[in-house]
Amino acid sequence: MSSIRLRLFVILALVSTVVWSLAASWVYVRTRHEVERVLDARLIEASRMVSSLLASGDVARTSSEAPALATAAGRSSYRRQLSCQIWSLDGALIGRSDGAPSRRLTTAASGFSEATIDGARWRVYAIENREAGVRVLVGDNLGMRDHLVQSVIAGLVAPAGIGLLAMAALIWISVGRGLAPIQSVTQAIAARDADDLTPVTTPGAADELRPFIDALNGLIGRLDAARRRESEFISAAAHELRTPLAGLRVQAQIAAGARDKAVRDGALAQMTDSVDRTARLVSQLLEMSRSEALASNLEERRWIALDDIWPDLVKRAGQRPGVDIDRPAALSLHAQPHPLSAILGNLLSNAAAYAETRVLLRLETDGPAARLVVEDDGPGVDAADRAHLGRRFFRAAGARPGGNGLGLSIAQTCARAQGWSLEYARSALGGLRVDLVMPEADVRAGG
Repeated sequence: MSSIRLRLFVILALVSTVVWSLAASWVYVRTRHEVERVLDARLIEASRMVSSLLASGDVARTSSEAPALATAAGRSSYRRQLSCQIWSLDGALIGRSDGAPSRRLTTAASGFSEATIDGARWRVYAIENREAGVRVLVGDNLGMRDHLVQSVIAGLVAPAGIGLLAMAALIWISVGRGLAPIQSVTQAIAARDADDLTPVTTPGAADELRPFIDALNGLIGRLDAARRRESEFISAAAHELRTPLAGLRVQAQIAAGARDKAVRDGALAQMTDSVDRTARLVSQLLEMSRSEALASNLEERRWIALDDIWPDLVKRAGQRPGVDIDRPAALSLHAQPHPLSAILGNLLSNAAAYAETRVLLRLETDGPAARLVVEDDGPGVDAADRAHLGRRFFRAAGARPGGNGLGLSIAQTCARAQGWSLEYARSALGGLRVDLVMPEADVRAGG
C-alpha cells in the first residue's frame, strides 16, 4: 500500500470501526439488559395488579377467564405478548387471559422461571395470594420479547451504521486536506531548476514537515558544498597541471633547438622530471577522487595488522637515504584496506620528505581516544600554516619542491570517511607531528 492517503484512511477507518463496534456491543448489552429489566418489572406489576384485584373481590373467582391484561400499546404484533393464568392453591385453573395457553405456565410457587409450552418459550412470574387462595401466573412470550429487543437494537444500530459510512467519507476528505501541505512542498520542489541549490522555503508549512524540509535543505547544502569543492578542485588541478605541461613544452623546445649535447641532455632530464611530477599529480588526483567516493561506496571494515602492510607503506613513503622510519610495536587497526593504506602512506611519505634523519610512528592511548602519531625531525611547519594543512593544493612556506599539496588532503579525506580525524602540532623531535585520532575500539595490540 504505497499511498499515504489510502494507508491513513484504512488505519483511521479500522480504528473507527473497532471503536464503533465496541460501543455498539456495549449499547447492545446494556440496552438488552435494560429492556429485559423493564419487561420483568412489567411482569411483576401485572401479577401484583391481578392479585390485588382478586384480593379486593373486584374479579370473581368463578369467572371462566381472568381479566384481559393490557399489552404493548398500539403495536399489533405485541398485543398478546402477556398471558395470565389464575390457579387455585389446590391446582385447579380458575381463569386465564385471552390467548393464554391452557397448560400451566410454570410449576414454581413464586418468583421468576422459564418454561417451554407448545414450542414457545415463556418467562413467567408467579405470585401466591393465600388470602384469596389463588396463585397468579403472568407469562411473557420470549419470542416476542426477543423481537422487541431486536427492534430496539436495530433502531440504534441503523443510525450508527449510517454514521460510520458518513465518518468514512469525512475521514477520506479530511486525510486528503491534511496531506495538502505535502503536495504543496512537492510542487515547490518539482518547480525548481536543477541548478537551483538555494534552501527550500515554504512559508506556513506544517510543523510535522519542518524536519523533512530541514533535512532536505541540509542535503541541498551538502550538494552545493560538494559542487563548489568539485569546481575548486577542477580549477586547482588544471592550474597545477598547467605548470609541468608548460615546463615540458619549454624543455622540448630547448631540446629541439639545442646543438650542444649537454644542453640537450639537460633539457631531456628536465622533461623527465616534469613527466614524473605530472604522473605523480595525476596519481594523487585519482586517489583523491577515490577517497571522496568512499562515503558512497564503502568496503567492509576488517582488522588489519600493521605488520602485514608495513613493507608497502615504506615503499610508498619513498624512504630517503639517511632517514630511518621507526617500525612501531605490533598493532592492528579496524578499518577499510584502501583508506588505511592511503592515510598511513601519505603521512609517512610527507614525513619522510621533510625528515632529517628520523620518522617515528607510535601509538598513544592515554587520553579518551587512541592516537596514532606520525612525526619527524624536519624543519616543521609554522603555526599559521598548520591551520591550513589538509586543504587541497596547499603548500606551507618553505615546502620542498616536487610536491603537489595533495598528500595530507587525501589522508584527511580518507580519515574522515573512517570516522577518524587528523590533528597537527609541532613534534618534540622538531618537525611536524600528525595525530590520527580514532576510537579505542578501532585499535588493538598485536597482529
